[in-house]
Amino acid sequence: MDAKDRIIQELRELVEELRREIEELKLALAKANKDSSNSSKSPSSDIVKPPKKGGGGKAARKKRRRGGQPGRKRTLRQPLPPERVDETFVYEMADAEVRRRNLAPTDQFEIIQHVELLDMPIHVTEHQLRKYLTPDGRTVVTRVPELEGRPIFGPRMLAMIGWLKSRAHCSYTTIATWMGDILQVPVCRGYLAKLCNGVISDSLSDAHEELEAAIPEQETLGSDESSLKNNGKKHWIWCITASTFTVFHIAASRGRKVLEELIGTNFAGIVHFDYFSSNCSFAWNFDVKAQYCWAHLIRDIRFLEKHPNKKARRWAGKLLDRTRRLLGGLASA
Repeated sequence: MDAKDRIIQELRELVEELRREIEELKLALAKANKDSSNSSKSPSSDIVKPPKKGGGGKAARKKRRRGGQPGRKRTLRQPLPPERVDETFVYEMADAEVRRRNLAPTDQFEIIQHVELLDMPIHVTEHQLRKYLTPDGRTVVTRVPELEGRPIFGPRMLAMIGWLKSRAHCSYTTIATWMGDILQVPVCRGYLAKLCNGVISDSLSDAHEELEAAIPEQETLGSDESSLKNNGKKHWIWCITASTFTVFHIAASRGRKVLEELIGTNFAGIVHFDYFSSNCSFAWNFDVKAQYCWAHLIRDIRFLEKHPNKKARRWAGKLLDRTRRLLGGLASA
């Protein structure tokens, strides 16, 4: 091989190396552009790198008008039942007008209800324990066993605090502000936290255990998990959803063992979850029927539509088209 041939060979090798680097850079760029719309990344990651708006699709092109959409069945507010009514006023026409217009009265009425808050929607009970002095000057207070260790709030107020914290997702600061401004009952955040993590949580333990025991008996379940930190240590909130109830379970692990504990290794129904490794391992090892999340699959297909390899892009486009037809047919069935 003479000098000319060596130069040509070196140039060919350099071109091939540059081509490989370009392909690697294209793939790296595609991975860097991943977000919640084209991967299994959580939507919270979009805060740093939000997906582009107007990314195509029929829904993105056509703007929906405000208000009720075509085909939507109109729903009207139903009045509260009679047992919830505290005061009733009946209005009738004057007898002279009834005779003048030749009207016949009926036993039916058009109902208009007005709902208002009470001036002070709480009931305060004060327990006065008389103090006594012993001959040597010590103070003795009347002992009432049923009041010892009892929270200052009654069952309904505790239920309201629990509802505000869990169902309404209010912070302790918001609850304390609401109680101070609306109920005019000052309370500190520390005491609210003590109630929620103590007496309120303990009151739900039996119901929580009952629902956990019912999980393996369900026909279909949904499972997902999300991370949180407890005193600086990472934990996971597992959410197991059935047709009539949802159970939340906090664990120090995201592993398969949690599914084995909650769902069981002999589960005969169908579990809906994403294809995270723990879920796949649980389904494979215990022959559990799994329906993997279509949303995660579609995101990965969308990512492959931007793959630098043309064959991969064509394959992803065909697969996405078949997915649309499949899900569209299920929606219209």
